[in-house]
Amino acid sequence: MKLPRAWRDWLATQNTLTLATTNADGSPHACDLFYALGDDAVLYFLSDPKTRHVQNLSRDPRVSATVRGAARDWQEIRGVQLVGVATRVDDERERARAFAHYVARYPFVRQWLAAPDALGRFIERLGVIDLYKITPRWVRWMDNAAEFGHKEEIEFA
Repeated sequence: MKLPRAWRDWLATQNTLTLATTNADGSPHACDLFYALGDDAVLYFLSDPKTRHVQNLSRDPRVSATVRGAARDWQEIRGVQLVGVATRVDDERERARAFAHYVARYPFVRQWLAAPDALGRFIERLGVIDLYKITPRWVRWMDNAAEFGHKEEIEFA
């Protein structure tokens, strides 16, 4: 499950994704999160297990998300849309690898979370923070700089 190099390079220049989940009553909920791109198409994020979006994921892991760059003109619109599932990262090796990606991207995180074993535990200033991942099933690349309405899509099994 790999993304084209150009898409990965672009995602590496951004830092915020908008995550859409489903509330208990079926209504939508969206929030912005910092993310780190893994070795493949997986996006990792840190969050408090008590947040609405994580509570929503515990009931229904299906998500959609967008990452977009700043644009002042419609011709500059560029970004990624995706549909997939979001879950807590439980595998210890994956947690260590993902945590390394995350703190390499956001070094300030190390002042509160020095190592992956701090994830999921109470941290003085932060409370409980844990690691989650978004595994895409479908990804769309949009690039109006290439041409108006330019889109490319990938579906993952």
